[in-house]
Amino acid sequence: MVLSTVIGEWFSRVLFGTVAPSPLTATAPISQDFYDTALTFSHLSNVAYCINTPLESLKSDFSCGVACSHFPNMELVEEFGGEFFETSITGFLSIDHVKKEKYVVYRGTYDIGDVYTDIQLSQSPFLVTPSALGSTANLCEGCTIHDGWNKAYNETMGIIGDKLADHVNSNPDYRLVVTGHSLGAAIAVLSATSLKVNGQDPYLYTYGQPRIGNANFANFVSKQWFGEGDGLSMDSDRRYFRLTHWNDLFVGFPAFKDYVHSVGEIYIDYFTVQPPLNKVFSCAGPESMSCYRKDFNALARLDIVKNHLAYFDWISLCTLNIGRRDLERGRKFEGTWLYGGLANGSTIF
Repeated sequence: MVLSTVIGEWFSRVLFGTVAPSPLTATAPISQDFYDTALTFSHLSNVAYCINTPLESLKSDFSCGVACSHFPNMELVEEFGGEFFETSITGFLSIDHVKKEKYVVYRGTYDIGDVYTDIQLSQSPFLVTPSALGSTANLCEGCTIHDGWNKAYNETMGIIGDKLADHVNSNPDYRLVVTGHSLGAAIAVLSATSLKVNGQDPYLYTYGQPRIGNANFANFVSKQWFGEGDGLSMDSDRRYFRLTHWNDLFVGFPAFKDYVHSVGEIYIDYFTVQPPLNKVFSCAGPESMSCYRKDFNALARLDIVKNHLAYFDWISLCTLNIGRRDLERGRKFEGTWLYGGLANGSTIF
């Protein structure tokens, strides 16, 4: 272990109480087929950032400039969110009848509403199956997750729950894929796990996924997707792939003691896009010192944006066309914790 990593581990664990690393250190290579698939869904996650952008906005015929050119046979089923100050999650549902695949894609942090969501760092109890999906049973006992993502996810399910149910139940012989980057990755985990406990068999690809909740939640997610496994195997039964990148600051966020990753990590040990095949590998355990946590470079982590967007190819390029919109159009969070918006005529930050 290099000195910078030792110092980084000491700093995060002493100052913030970051969870201790996993004792598991095994890694396994990936195949070229998996590499190509992960690149494809990186491109698809990028398309979510094209929703309501000023120049290359996602259109009903699934065109959005270069970002959509990777998907010539894709059909847009439903677009949701996209308002600059909304606190619900933005994304889209789509289908490819040639590949016989259907997709649920969630966008990462892009606008003020998403920032409101991200800064709500306290935790709240998680109901793994929102009522929008037909159940009120709490299957995740003792689970707490990031309060902002919890609120935003449930708000989003209240908006698209029926359409999502119709989409995932359509064309039952098609493969179902759920994906997202950053904030969208966290929401993708909540969404796909809820679908899984409801009897669906989704594939889940996340890019730059932060820690979502406490140990109970992480263990629940690990159990649902890997049983008693350690997340190392790349066999055909695997469904969850949590892709992390060299010195991506947000993979280690939140760094507080009550936040833990599940198993399922696929690590990209390369400083930019187009990593060599031998620089991408599967990792055993939830917080492996052979993968993301082995590399701590303080100077490299200052390049926050580059490291967070470099997942095989660049993700979120459509956000470069960001526009200014009217603050009064958006809803504000309501609930126990107010982190942004208006309360009794006063601005709350």
